[in-house]
Amino acid sequence: MAQRILITDDHQLFVDGLRMLIDRIDACEVVGEARNGREALNFLHHNLVDCVLIDVEMPELNGIDTTRLIKRHWPHVNVLAISMMADFATVQLMLQAGADGYLLKDTGKTELSKALESVAQGRIYVSSALSPVLIHGVAERPMPTFAYIEPLTRREREIVGYIAEGLTNDQIAKQLCLARTTVDTHRKNILSKTGCKNTAALIKFAIDKKLLVS
Repeated sequence: MAQRILITDDHQLFVDGLRMLIDRIDACEVVGEARNGREALNFLHHNLVDCVLIDVEMPELNGIDTTRLIKRHWPHVNVLAISMMADFATVQLMLQAGADGYLLKDTGKTELSKALESVAQGRIYVSSALSPVLIHGVAERPMPTFAYIEPLTRREREIVGYIAEGLTNDQIAKQLCLARTTVDTHRKNILSKTGCKNTAALIKFAIDKKLLVS
């Protein structure tokens, strides 16, 4: 069955272009359009939707507040932000509100398709173009204490930054003057401590727990 998508954006020209892109993606179908958050919530009250593509800045009810309400009332609906805003604070707020992914508006069909597939499978998707924004630096402040995980060491926090920048274990080892096997061990320990299964989930975890700074 096709993934049912609601586009929420207050710029009709962008909506028309996005609809054309989605029409070219297999197993995806645009079932509605909304000009703001209130219209999106009203549409969800009366229609079946699998994924909401949503802008951040909109009149009446913005994307952050709308996402929070969608996740409260329809937790099974995926929310994929698509915005011109590429600053750390905005991405952080959207993910903390419950968004399942974040794309930039210059995204092409290939990445849009990949993002829709990822969120449909329950994975977090963050545009690769946002990695430098998200991983501007690893916080130097003391690690907060979490009851359910072991604290990451300073070296592990440093490696989290390099992982999210897209560096391979070989590249990280060269950057830090470490053996490849040492980096492999650190990476396994990081995933074990955080409970994350992939890089995107690790980025979201780091943002949620305020391990990164802009």
